[in-house]
Amino acid sequence: MIGSVAAALIAIWFYNTAARSGRPAISWAVSGVVVYFLAAVLWTLIVTPAIKDTASHTQNGVLVFIVQYAYIGFGAAVAVSINAWLNKAA
Repeated sequence: MIGSVAAALIAIWFYNTAARSGRPAISWAVSGVVVYFLAAVLWTLIVTPAIKDTASHTQNGVLVFIVQYAYIGFGAAVAVSINAWLNKAA
């Protein structure tokens, strides 16, 4: 649920950024969501299994939080970085 809200906010942000930089708004918003979800999926497949194993053995609250929600922050950080990099180039 929170990941979907983050994706919607990223789509809105990319949409507004496209209007200012002269890019097609809908395709730019879709691109932002795709970047977000690809980064989130990569985080989930590569990093989460190792952290999940550690979290299940130590019962550390911070590790459990990272397992459940870190993909959102990572996906958003990658989307922000890509948007800033592409707008800097334009």
